[in-house]
Amino acid sequence: MKSSFISSSAIQNAMRLTIRQAQNQMTKATMEATTGVYADIGVSLGGNASRSVDFSREVDRIASIKSSNSLVTARMESSQLGLSKMKDVGDGLVSKLTALQGSHDPGSITVAIQSATSALSTMMDTANTMVNGEYLFSGINTDVQPLTDKTTATSAAIVTQLNTYATGLGKAVSDLTGAEMSTFITTTVEPMFSETAWTDPTTGWSQASSQNMTSRISNSEVIESSTNANSEGMRYFALASVMTSALLGQGLSSDAMSTVSKQAISYTTKATSGLVTQASQLGLSQERVKKSNDALDAQSNIIKNKLVDLQGVDPYEASTLVKTLETQLETAYTIVSKIQQLSLVNYL
Repeated sequence: MKSSFISSSAIQNAMRLTIRQAQNQMTKATMEATTGVYADIGVSLGGNASRSVDFSREVDRIASIKSSNSLVTARMESSQLGLSKMKDVGDGLVSKLTALQGSHDPGSITVAIQSATSALSTMMDTANTMVNGEYLFSGINTDVQPLTDKTTATSAAIVTQLNTYATGLGKAVSDLTGAEMSTFITTTVEPMFSETAWTDPTTGWSQASSQNMTSRISNSEVIESSTNANSEGMRYFALASVMTSALLGQGLSSDAMSTVSKQAISYTTKATSGLVTQASQLGLSQERVKKSNDALDAQSNIIKNKLVDLQGVDPYEASTLVKTLETQLETAYTIVSKIQQLSLVNYL
């Protein structure tokens, strides 16, 4: 019978190999216990790895759409606030003009003119609002400021045309009747605020595009996600304000002044109605975005559940393996430590 021996060096090297393997397994098991998915998808799933990639890509795509939808929602919410502010200012102007109908004293006229000027200034500032580097009311021309204040030039043109009109009738401006003033407003002043005049590249107020922005909010849905300053609402707002400030100070007769205030009220009412229509259209788009987000969330949850079924590991099993490996490592470290302490000196 032949005896053999095992050196302490061989045992030590074997234990080092065991420790290295256990450490690698422990790293993998710890990752799986923490994340709940396989540490190496390709090795664990084999041929099903492509399905996992497809599911993950679809989840990322849905997240990208939802991120885009959040920007769309922010733009529309800001636009709604702007439209609401303009409507409130328009309602205030109607109140001032209504009060003017009961009294044509200089003080009331001055208040009406100041109110019209202030209302137009507020409308212009609001229409030129910029959010996240984009003008809200420029349509697709989001990098271009939509409105430029042409009040001075337009008012001067209205006064000039008024004098020409009165001269053509063989009258002074102060002698114009209400019916004559109504004709002047509808045939001369109102066309100055038509969409063609409003967007004229040289003399117009607006550089906005009449085409609104569109946004894809799901695989199959595209919505209008903005509005623009070329709408009837904003044009009538400017018409009412400029007409009021330009004509009320021309020494008109009481009859003509009543006509101006009535027409201004009518135009302002049309303006606020137009602003409400714009807000309603945006509201419909906001509702579609909300429903689309709900559908995307449901779709994402379904795919995530499929990913869990495909990639998921048993967290209890992974945690148990981590503890088992910890015990093995501690045992291996102890054995290696004991072997390193062996010495012939202890036996001599």
